[in-house]
Amino acid sequence: MAKSCYEYAIWVIGKYPKTEKELRIKMYQQGYDSETVWRTLEKLKKDNFVNDELFAESYINSEVIRKGRPLIVITQKLEMRGIEKDIISSVVHNAWEEIENWILQWIEKEINQYKKKGVDWFDIIQKLMRKWYRLWDIKKVIKSREE
Repeated sequence: MAKSCYEYAIWVIGKYPKTEKELRIKMYQQGYDSETVWRTLEKLKKDNFVNDELFAESYINSEVIRKGRPLIVITQKLEMRGIEKDIISSVVHNAWEEIENWILQWIEKEINQYKKKGVDWFDIIQKLMRKWYRLWDIKKVIKSREE
């Protein structure tokens, strides 16, 4: 017996969380019709199984705060995964202090690693900027080191 669209969707998000767009694509790929996909997504959103805002919060927390990935790269990835820009902006705005604090800590950690290897300041700044860290944040860390 074939799975209902809802059962299939629950199975998919049970394996790994998905954005609304990603889940919609998966359901279409399985051959479910537009009306069924739409009704299923509405029920999943009502039951809070699909929530792009919570997905964005979790993704930013994981990638920026825990793994130290540059915010600009992560926001671009969220957009590619179908999360609206206003949702991303809202999430970033609400968690900005924590995000900024962690970004500065990650920059500090990278600077320390480069300094141990004897890399000069110009090259350190270049390497950090190639990793998408903002010059403003890099300068802030360097200035705090001088104090």
